[in-house]
Amino acid sequence: MDIKIKIKDGFKLEAELEGHTIKSDQAKEAGGLGTAPNPFEYFLASTGLCVAHYVNAFCKQRDIDSTNIEVLENVTRNSDGELKFTFKIKTPSDFPEKYKEAVIKAASGCAVKKAIQGSPVFEVHVE
Repeated sequence: MDIKIKIKDGFKLEAELEGHTIKSDQAKEAGGLGTAPNPFEYFLASTGLCVAHYVNAFCKQRDIDSTNIEVLENVTRNSDGELKFTFKIKTPSDFPEKYKEAVIKAASGCAVKKAIQGSPVFEVHVE
């Protein structure tokens, strides 16, 4: 996949991919206007969105209504800068007990998680 990033006014950025535009900015304290999440916030949100997608797909495959399920994400950073992601899948009272462990396993299949754990390679070039 190719993604084109445009630098806009101030600290605003726009990423164009697959016919979509994602806007980014920095918080006012960081020199931006706070008009959109910053790139790191998008990264953090992408992990939660991915987990929620896998939970939703799991439910759809079993005809379980997923509209009342919430995925809560907590991210902490230790003194070495390492991140810890903790997810809580909040299910309604009628969620089948027999699927609770299985939905955790499904959520763990998140492609974003796998990409991070796979130690991706980053290269930067100037043209």
